[in-house]
Amino acid sequence: MSYNQRLPADMSLLRLQRKHVTKAIWEGNERLLRPRRLEIYCMKYNDRLDDRVKNLIHHAGFGQFLTLTHIEINHHLITALVERWRTETHTFQLHLGEATVTLEDVAVQLGLPIDGELITGISSGNLVTLWGHLLGYVPPETVYKANNIILSWLNNEFQDLPHDANNVMVAQHARAHILTLIRSLLMLDTSGSRVHLMYLLLLSDLDNVSNYSWGSCVLACLYRALNHGVDFNQENIGGCTLLLQCWAWDRITCLSPSVQRLSDVDVANGLGFSLVKW
Repeated sequence: MSYNQRLPADMSLLRLQRKHVTKAIWEGNERLLRPRRLEIYCMKYNDRLDDRVKNLIHHAGFGQFLTLTHIEINHHLITALVERWRTETHTFQLHLGEATVTLEDVAVQLGLPIDGELITGISSGNLVTLWGHLLGYVPPETVYKANNIILSWLNNEFQDLPHDANNVMVAQHARAHILTLIRSLLMLDTSGSRVHLMYLLLLSDLDNVSNYSWGSCVLACLYRALNHGVDFNQENIGGCTLLLQCWAWDRITCLSPSVQRLSDVDVANGLGFSLVKW
């Protein structure tokens, strides 16, 4: 169909079509999105984490991600989904109707809380001074800019917990790992290599971290990434593409890979939750 032809009546509400990637596709252009692939940052050292650090990460509500194995992100699947995403409705326009990723999907797929306190707080000003209190020391000026810290430096500095570490140091390592997890898997942006210190403030009290609605924030970031992704000139996409891909596998079963069924004992032991783990 030529783009200049009259659009169907059911597209009358889709007022941003002229800015949508499908306009360029109808004109004969093609594009393959490159999802950000920083998952390795938060998984690379999981096996080396001290049990005391793991226990704190579990206590904070992020322990399910410690058992994640590497999942290859299907660029073609993500690209196809983005081409069907509509910013006007925040839904995918499929042949059988509309569908979207919901808070329920976030809770089931990722095991993150979708109720609780809002993810909000201070995002400007000099936040680097808080680094010393929450993570042990202030980073060199070469690894941060405008309250954004280089992720690779963060991982290198917090690989191994000293054998004589006290509870304060254990908490600092747990915060560093969660901070990396947030930016390298759950809330990626298209820059991908840095994490904002505003998230560190939310991790100051590890006993309260699980009371935040992390799931709603992850979903909002994914929606934002999809909204940006419909621009044909966008070459990569942020957001939690792992969530998007696992949602597609779960909801569009003809796309899903073959997996070994869990036994009743496995289910009773909680091995099937969250779904993204298997």
